[in-house]
Amino acid sequence: MTDISTSPPPVAQRGRSPHGPASRRPRLTSPAGWTTAIATAALLIYTTLTAGVFLDIRYVLAALRTTGRSGLSPSEVFAHRPFFYRWSIAGLDSVTGGSNAVREALMRLVGLALCAAVGLLLHRALRRRVPERDAMLVAGLTALTLAFAPVIDYLQPEWFALVLAAAAVAAALGVRGPWRAAALAALPLGLAVLMKYSTAGTAAMALVVVFAVDRVRALLLAAATAVATGLLFALSAWSGSRELQWLRDMPYINAHALGSEPIVVRDLLLRTAQYLGDRIALTPVLALLPGALLLFAATLRSRRQRVEAVVVTLLLVVVGLAVVVYQGNWFAYHGESLPVVAAALTGLAIGRWYGRHGRPPLCLTLLALLYGVLTPLLAHVRADVDVDVLAWLASAAALVAGAVDLLRVRAPRPRARRVPVALPVLALVVCLAATVWPSSGVRVVRGELVTTNEELKVQARSAETAAAQVNAELPAGAEVQYLAFGQQAYYIGHPTPCRYPFPTFFNVPKQLTEVPSLTSTRENVRCVTQKHPPEYAVYQPSWLSLGVIDPRIAADIRTTYECPEPEGRQLVVCTLRHPG
Repeated sequence: MTDISTSPPPVAQRGRSPHGPASRRPRLTSPAGWTTAIATAALLIYTTLTAGVFLDIRYVLAALRTTGRSGLSPSEVFAHRPFFYRWSIAGLDSVTGGSNAVREALMRLVGLALCAAVGLLLHRALRRRVPERDAMLVAGLTALTLAFAPVIDYLQPEWFALVLAAAAVAAALGVRGPWRAAALAALPLGLAVLMKYSTAGTAAMALVVVFAVDRVRALLLAAATAVATGLLFALSAWSGSRELQWLRDMPYINAHALGSEPIVVRDLLLRTAQYLGDRIALTPVLALLPGALLLFAATLRSRRQRVEAVVVTLLLVVVGLAVVVYQGNWFAYHGESLPVVAAALTGLAIGRWYGRHGRPPLCLTLLALLYGVLTPLLAHVRADVDVDVLAWLASAAALVAGAVDLLRVRAPRPRARRVPVALPVLALVVCLAATVWPSSGVRVVRGELVTTNEELKVQARSAETAAAQVNAELPAGAEVQYLAFGQQAYYIGHPTPCRYPFPTFFNVPKQLTEVPSLTSTRENVRCVTQKHPPEYAVYQPSWLSLGVIDPRIAADIRTTYECPEPEGRQLVVCTLRHPG
């Protein structure tokens, strides 16, 4: 970070720390190295085979599949996600096959390959600027944080933006020649912006990292990214999509965005603090950030460098949180960048600590292991504890652990036996893998653990069962009008001719009075009121309540389709009303 050289170290000094004992390359052939490698591989295989994907991803997949079977391309389909993200998911889906479970596992496997590729690129770039061990720890832990991302994060636009931003940082810092580096890095960074538009914050964080290392390259990259983003957006608008229209209309259906209501600073700060606690409970590596920052700053030579390290880290956290606050929904995956920052800084701190003192920061390492073991147990006591309080206590404990490590290293002591760097890495892997267990949290809201991995699977099985009942009533291959959420359509699979496969613009409260007049809403209504709508509609009362949405739209639906009473069912099949 703050004292990374902007030029490659001389050949004679590569792999050597300027701050202390030689920085040897971590040995994977040692018993500790093999144990870490095997444990990491086993955990990655486990999560690939068992985790599946989150319902948001199924929503997008369902939108692409159901419309694709009616001849629409990802360019033409509204899926609540921008053009380049739709094509990214479509590309992943195109290389899979088999049952839904198999296809989800294959998609996760491709995601792991992307994480590995980014890790290798980052390692290659960083080794030109820092000792080998530091480069391996930062690059490896960045890749592993993305690979072990909770199911609510994995393959989301924010996740893709982080992968692309990491690739851009690798190109910006690793390619010889600042002009060529900026040109190569601008494409992935521009794509990162366009994964969701709000992911511009992720691109800004990448620019901050590059700026902390090389000011000139950061400024060139910022200019090149602005041009690349504009050209890429023009391509998406030219491609036959309605990107400009959707970009204009979508803010109207988000009632929680910053500025939609009067801002009360105290309440906003409190909600932000709660969100951070929620995010720490979901990904406990984030709790290590204060201790890691303390230890990293302690390895720097001057006060200026230490101040810069603190400022850069705080700026990354503030930008990451600003994205969450601006969107106002407080969804966990909106803050997905924060655990990556924490893990990368922890890796850098451990590497620098080894380079200075020849041993790991023992207290922080043990704390990482403890958090990895204890976090999945929160589900068993969630009715009795405030998870946010525990999360903030965990962060405070990390700061104390870092301070104790500082005191320990200053105390005179006989030379201790060298501890392989693979062991701290194993502790961090256990901490990162706290997200994969059945009892681990998927949704934590205002200090309450709402849903675990296992409970999420139960919900998915329930949706699959309801879809099977619907499929039993529908003729094979029949086109339908979906009045249901995307996860239900994911399991139903029948084609739909509407470019708005799921009526997102219907499903808003009546108080959002401007939504019915939007172009996208009118187009969505025409899917129902057109001259020849599908003979069948699949209706989910719990998601699209006709008593809550705009009365005119509800009347159009009732006029077009006749729906039976749900009688406790999640989904019902409605039939087209024929004139006369």
